[in-house]
Amino acid sequence: MTRKTKEQRGVAAVRAKVLDGLEDLEEARDLSDPDPNNNRDGIKAGQWEGFPHGKMPPGCPITVLGMKGETVYVISATGFLYEVSKWDHPTLVKLFSPYVNYLKWAWPAFTKAKTEEDGTVIPPKVDRVARDKAVEAIIAEAGRRGTFDPSENVRGRGGWKSGDNFVWHSGKYLFSTDIKQGIAVKPDVMRMKPGEHEGYFYAQDSDTMRPWKTTIETRDSPAHEILQHLKTWNWERGYIDPIFTLGWICDAFLSGALDQRPIIFVTGGPGTGKSALQRYIRSLYENTIFATSNTTAAGIYQTMGHDSRPIAVDEFERTANSHKQTAIIEIARQAYSGDKGYRGGSDGSSSQFELNNAFMFTAILKPHMEQQDKTRMAIMQLNPLRAHGERPIVKDFWGRQLLRQVMDGYHDFVTRILPKWREILSDDRLRFDSRAIDTYGTLLAGAELLVGEVGMIDGGFPATSDGSGKIDIHYLKDILEVATSAERANQLPKWQDVIERILGCKLDAYKSGERLTVGAVIEQLEDTGRSEFDIIDARARLALLGLGIRDIPKNDENNPCGGYALAIPMSDVNLNKLFADSEFANGGWTDALHLGPQEIIPRGLAKAMKTVKINRASKTCVLVDLQAYDAWVDRE
Repeated sequence: MTRKTKEQRGVAAVRAKVLDGLEDLEEARDLSDPDPNNNRDGIKAGQWEGFPHGKMPPGCPITVLGMKGETVYVISATGFLYEVSKWDHPTLVKLFSPYVNYLKWAWPAFTKAKTEEDGTVIPPKVDRVARDKAVEAIIAEAGRRGTFDPSENVRGRGGWKSGDNFVWHSGKYLFSTDIKQGIAVKPDVMRMKPGEHEGYFYAQDSDTMRPWKTTIETRDSPAHEILQHLKTWNWERGYIDPIFTLGWICDAFLSGALDQRPIIFVTGGPGTGKSALQRYIRSLYENTIFATSNTTAAGIYQTMGHDSRPIAVDEFERTANSHKQTAIIEIARQAYSGDKGYRGGSDGSSSQFELNNAFMFTAILKPHMEQQDKTRMAIMQLNPLRAHGERPIVKDFWGRQLLRQVMDGYHDFVTRILPKWREILSDDRLRFDSRAIDTYGTLLAGAELLVGEVGMIDGGFPATSDGSGKIDIHYLKDILEVATSAERANQLPKWQDVIERILGCKLDAYKSGERLTVGAVIEQLEDTGRSEFDIIDARARLALLGLGIRDIPKNDENNPCGGYALAIPMSDVNLNKLFADSEFANGGWTDALHLGPQEIIPRGLAKAMKTVKINRASKTCVLVDLQAYDAWVDRE
């Protein structure tokens, strides 16, 4: 039976709204910046210990982080990260604003003393900043702090891991809950100013979403209603795709706190509601999500900076010239595990960036992707809507409640839920590789964090027959095996991909008016009922592609395989043409083949075994045991 969301009411709801109001009042307080001629803590202007550059002045509102090359990194008085290489008066004002009087007090420049006509002496007054002294002090402090690399030490808005806890950076504040294992009581959210915490610098930025002020229990979570809304779209796999999508919604809040950030890619023709799905999901994150339908890879990483906020790209269509899409897919792949990327500058210098964002794509036809991209994503298809009814509405506080739920449940997610799903997906019959386990496991763990097992059962997962509200894991594995069979069929290992490309290549050799493939030539050779086709014919035809073949072991003492051995040269002009514009070009096919199983790709061979004559030239080859390969492909 589907469970409706119980909207938080009573004392808890009132308390949350009161805490919001108190927070707004606290933020509205006045900012004090006394006249620079006044003493501060008994210290006159320019007379603090260490003046002018022996150390930074007391109570300094800026934080000097260090330097790299000619650039000095500073956290301004308002909490923003500045990269300063040009020093002038406006730069200093930006760094210290709104505490401009402090800047003048710390490094004062005085007017001259004046004598009035009546003999009254007007003493010197502070009226401006001694710019050079201030710059010397800041640069000297950067030198004392040493090298600072913003790609390693700075964190922007979004979710992050800090020690054993989860931190949410809204832009103006950091929020965290100190959850301990074995303690059932969930503490209130702690709020901190951005700055240096646990060895990282959280730079202030424009404010985004803040967590709900009170605890949201799983039974009261809006995620139950969200899941039912997601089920109103006509998914190809309605029993699992809405749950994957809900899991991504959770994971997108966690983002930088995850080891892997799964990608979801939703395809579907016109009238399937792809853009409506994008709008629905975007509304849950308010101004936290970066949403676009026309962007570039550079546009994404320049906009994101150090943020770990989620990214949603609509209308990400396949095009004839796919360089733009390929570049975006590449940075999504980097963001999956937080790998670093590098970009060159117009001045010949280079810089690096690191993305920790969860990506969502929607398109009619997805662009071409390599295998390493597909294993990082859940690819889901929408079919035409059955009926155009009333659009689901997202309530404006749902996102904040989900965020609070994620914060309170992070420790349980890491220590119990995620390891459980990884173990379930490691079952041999599912044949998931480690990356697919990480991808699907993190999505399913995110869904369980929000709605629990009972909610996942409401979403379409099978339940045990004992009425305990637990998922029937054995039956679920059967469902997952069927649901992901297409993805697994396309998840070829690199070495197998090379072999299949070679076997499927057409030769300039004809039979009954049709060009034969490499695989067809081998099949004719293995067909012992065809006396007119022998090893000599096969060698002549395979040589057209630069390939060779060793006869069965009883006829060829240098054949280490169980049957015929396909000989693939380590370098060859014809194979270069076959693999041009692929990751296997320029001899890369050899490296890929060496990743194959020893029983299929034998290694450590004597020179006579791996040297094969092709087109009268002796070639060093990689051998493929065709008998063992067939057995491997036909395995259950």
